[in-house]
Amino acid sequence: MTAITIPHVWYATQLASLFFSFLTFISSSIVPYKLAYLFVTASLFISLYQSLTREQPKTTPGTVDSASGSANSESTSKSPSSSGNARVANKKHDVVSSIRLMIKPARSHSTTPYALLALAYLLIFSKSKISLIPFDIFAFFHVINYTSSSIIDLLPVNASMQGQIKKGLEYTNTRYNPIGFRIAVWVQLLTFLISVLWTVLNLPLNLIGYGDGHSLLNIATTVCWVFFIEKVQSQNLLMKAAINNVVAIIDGITADPRVPLQLRDLWTRVKHIAKFKDFNHVQ
Repeated sequence: MTAITIPHVWYATQLASLFFSFLTFISSSIVPYKLAYLFVTASLFISLYQSLTREQPKTTPGTVDSASGSANSESTSKSPSSSGNARVANKKHDVVSSIRLMIKPARSHSTTPYALLALAYLLIFSKSKISLIPFDIFAFFHVINYTSSSIIDLLPVNASMQGQIKKGLEYTNTRYNPIGFRIAVWVQLLTFLISVLWTVLNLPLNLIGYGDGHSLLNIATTVCWVFFIEKVQSQNLLMKAAINNVVAIIDGITADPRVPLQLRDLWTRVKHIAKFKDFNHVQ
């Protein structure tokens, strides 16, 4: 029997996120939505953990400095109970040291913004089905790749059938992966735009009691998306290209003399703020 490993758990969370996302889009219940984001978040943090542990420098488990090490060796020679306590202390030391080593690289890792965004939608933000679509696209291709590389060989079918299935999965990945990831980026930008519009529209309405009553939450969601896009565009060429396209489109629209001067000034200020936030592609 094959032992369950972290990659197997990661694969299971990807499948579960796709399943509950499907249920989310065919039902109005909040339960499958929350479960979908639960498994999305779990898969992203597992992926982040795997990546960071691979990048960590190799150290000998249980090693301590010479002074504490000699003290531990003396104490462990005295009694079994002290030996057990020393082992527990060393294990705790290893865990804490490992976590500390991962914190700094986690801040700049490309997976971290996605994991934090998913966690925010799971615990804080209002329900947004469209926000699940990019995560579903990523999960779909992750499942295809892992199935092709690690699952097909375990299926009780002959080698010829396994080869045909692998070819089909590899073709799907090669043919549709670039398109899928571009769609994911554009959906992320669309979700951000919807968040901005929803915040702007509800802010004055909430002041007179006719909005959704969540002005602070709406603002927090928009701010989170700003930081997410800022972080991702610095590492993702597809996001940079998409934002460049959006900027070019809006530049073309605002260049029309029929556009009110106030709107043109507003767009100039937005670009200035974006440039201040280090969106280095904005001219």
